[in-house]
Amino acid sequence: MNSTYTLPVRRQRSRALALLAHAAPGALAAAILCLPASAAFAQTAPAEAAATDPIPAETASEALTGDIVVNGRRQQNALAEEHDAVGVIDIVTTGDVAIHSQTGIADLAKTLPGISVSRDQGRNQSATGEAQYVSIRGFDTSYNAYTLDGLRLPQVAGSSRAISLNLFSPFAVGAIAVDKTPGAAKDSDSIAGIVDLRTPTAFDFSTDFTRARVLAQGAQLALDRKQKGFGGAVGIDAARRFGSDRQFGVYVAGYYEERANAAESTAVQNDYKTTNFNVGTARANGDALSADGVQWNFYDNEIKRYGATGSLDFHSDPVELFARVNYATYLNTNTMNQTGLRNELTRGQTNSNPVRTLTGGGTTQAYNAAGIYTPLGINPASYFRTEDVEQELFSAQVGGKAHWNGFTASLEAAYADGRFDQPQRIEAAFRGVAYNGAATNTGLSSEGVVVDLSNPRSPRPVLSSGASAYVGSLDRPTQLYVQQGYDYLSEVKKTVKGSVGWEGTGVLASIAVGGLYEDSDRDGRSLSPDVTRYRFLTPLQAGTVQGPTINQYLGYVLKDFLDYYPSRGIKVLERSQLDSQVSQSVNLATVSQQVINQGLLKANEKRKAVYGTATLKLGTLEVVPGVRYEDNSFDARYFSANANGVGGSFVNAGRNYDHLDPSVLAAWKPDDRFVVRGAIRSSYARPGFDQIAGPTRRSDADSNGVITVTRPNPDLKPVEAWSYDAGIEYYGGVGRYLQVALYYKDLKNILVPTGTRSLSETVGNVVTIQPVNGRGGNAKGVEASGRFTIGDMVGSTFLGNFGVGGNITYQRTEANYQISATDIRRSSLPQAPDLIYNAEVFYADGKVRTNLSYNHTGRFLSNVQDSQPDIYVQPVGELNFGLAFAATDNLEIGVAARNLLDQHTYWATVGKSERYISNDRNGGYMKTGRVFQFSLTMKM
Repeated sequence: MNSTYTLPVRRQRSRALALLAHAAPGALAAAILCLPASAAFAQTAPAEAAATDPIPAETASEALTGDIVVNGRRQQNALAEEHDAVGVIDIVTTGDVAIHSQTGIADLAKTLPGISVSRDQGRNQSATGEAQYVSIRGFDTSYNAYTLDGLRLPQVAGSSRAISLNLFSPFAVGAIAVDKTPGAAKDSDSIAGIVDLRTPTAFDFSTDFTRARVLAQGAQLALDRKQKGFGGAVGIDAARRFGSDRQFGVYVAGYYEERANAAESTAVQNDYKTTNFNVGTARANGDALSADGVQWNFYDNEIKRYGATGSLDFHSDPVELFARVNYATYLNTNTMNQTGLRNELTRGQTNSNPVRTLTGGGTTQAYNAAGIYTPLGINPASYFRTEDVEQELFSAQVGGKAHWNGFTASLEAAYADGRFDQPQRIEAAFRGVAYNGAATNTGLSSEGVVVDLSNPRSPRPVLSSGASAYVGSLDRPTQLYVQQGYDYLSEVKKTVKGSVGWEGTGVLASIAVGGLYEDSDRDGRSLSPDVTRYRFLTPLQAGTVQGPTINQYLGYVLKDFLDYYPSRGIKVLERSQLDSQVSQSVNLATVSQQVINQGLLKANEKRKAVYGTATLKLGTLEVVPGVRYEDNSFDARYFSANANGVGGSFVNAGRNYDHLDPSVLAAWKPDDRFVVRGAIRSSYARPGFDQIAGPTRRSDADSNGVITVTRPNPDLKPVEAWSYDAGIEYYGGVGRYLQVALYYKDLKNILVPTGTRSLSETVGNVVTIQPVNGRGGNAKGVEASGRFTIGDMVGSTFLGNFGVGGNITYQRTEANYQISATDIRRSSLPQAPDLIYNAEVFYADGKVRTNLSYNHTGRFLSNVQDSQPDIYVQPVGELNFGLAFAATDNLEIGVAARNLLDQHTYWATVGKSERYISNDRNGGYMKTGRVFQFSLTMKM
């Protein structure tokens, strides 16, 4: 029997046993070899199993802890799959909730070599303490392809083709496999590689079982701030094999999780200003900048995950058949309470600075007589925002594979429906008369917000006693407005793929041809909260009803915050009161049909592919040449508003583009211990769908009266790349392995999906922005991973169970960005840290397992900006601990702690150095605190 993806279960175990021959006797006795990481594709034929050397019977406990790292060793058949593959594949198993406090998939994926993570800053997702997106070798997340058991997932992130992995739970996903050099048989729109989430099947286990896993969590920061901080999860799964030869298998699983946490952050209010007058842009004066206002944010999150998965499989010598069903839901009820000090003067207040004429036109009074930035007016402000998120995914797959006299044929059909919904985005602002330093708080102004940046993680205002008393009162100001909007995006994806092939025993070991047809329908609608604004009566604006002050709202005033309590207190408002206010004051029925039309999108996208590949075996050298052709087309209907914001119409847009991608993968395996790999391949990345089709977005006028209009560009070209990989690997037994790889990628037509500018045109006070293709870029790097157990050197029962492991990736990237028609820059690729590493110390014997691990992600470029310095995310680290104790053969008790050192979760700066903290929309400095967990795993 043959398998395209991995060895059969027992053949993998036999290879793992062979690898074990190099290990110390104590290590060999401790190893458990039963659960393959290849969840979707592992196969066992009864005839072949019978011919294999007998394997000792396993208890239920042994069979169900096979996905757990024993003696700190990665699961052996996951390692065997990496060994036997021709390309570069890294696998991490995810089912061990006993010693891992992470219940999100992305945070588990970052333990793999070269994997870093990111979040959606615009939707407060850093505040959850969980990662969302996975980046392979530092490439932008849109350069990944994401699959679930080989099925391409619906793309509903909106801003790119990345998949938000916080939807998935380790209770339902058995392993994450990252293919960094996919060949012609796999999707070629995957410059960085393919992230495959693998769910278990009954054939992945050596015995029938039923298992229940229960855990409880506590978030220290939330509990310290008197907020909801407890949570828990339960997961139940079972597997059964039946039939005369146990050729049928059924696996079912279900899970439910609730958890709550809090986060707190600080940032400056607006873009930085040059400290000195008329010296050019802030970007040109990156070492002499002054902050414009300061703010503090507090976040509450209540997260729910629930779902179910099921599989039905039939395995025989001539035929394998399968059916998969997955359902997953992620809900996050997210609220942000913000307080800040804004630099601005209000009605009845005058600026004492001289009027100064700017180069190029316009005037300013932000600089004093000596030309130093001296803003006037201190406006105490409070702000409330919800960023609730609902994600849902349903997928179903059926397929089979037949073998006959060396010939193989496979056919698979899949349906997937994904949804991303923000049904109610509420915003409320509290702002009134500014403090200007005068006795009557009117007339000539003498005070403003001077921000002390000496502590780069904690910007602090320098205030007089009068200003402190004024801004510190939560009895002022009254509410300015309340508003609500929504966002919705769904995609239904239908896929059919198949292949035929032949396998021989000579130099031409196999040949295969195949194809794919994928059809995707998108439906989107959005409504900006600004168009529903209900204005209260304040000294700054007309209204019919005076709004309440912060003090008049129900809620809790925080007693502590980061390392410095804000000059203006933070009150965590009672959300139900704001929900009621919205229902009474905001009437969506009054929104005009034209405004609703501006947020509508209907689109269809098709992808067709054909490929041919062969396997050549020359002794111990295996070479897999192939070529793949993919044809893409899309058409969309959306509303295009006029640049002046008045009128517009629905437009139809579409485009066809194709790509031919040859590849050659090679692996030389002189023996079971050494593998030398190489790969050359062509690939591409489709532009994010909202970059090529979608509604025109028009901002409100900023403080200078400038309006920004953002449009899609249906004529964007795909990013193209050639990738070159080489590596050498050593497998010395259960306790020892070392993998070293070199890589180089050359790109052209790059886009900047995380940037604030692509190509802009200014007419009057309107700036129109469209994404465009830029120039080229490249990345070169080295990564290494390995594991070593002391048991390989000493015979001590106790010391032999200790070990160390880890991985490291170091790289350099370059890119040429086209910011405008005349502004072309050379910088690094976005989301690409120079350094990523994981280090782990572990111990395990028959009863106890424990590990202490540290993850580090270096600084990386986040946003490319025009007149401001670029946004960088500073290095972040996390120290985690886990301990599991087998109380009986059927019960394991676990405790775990995350972020033991209480390090920051996110820290964004303006420029590379730590000197200037970013504004809040880019994240600022944020902490989410420690998380503690207790778990029980029960097996029957």
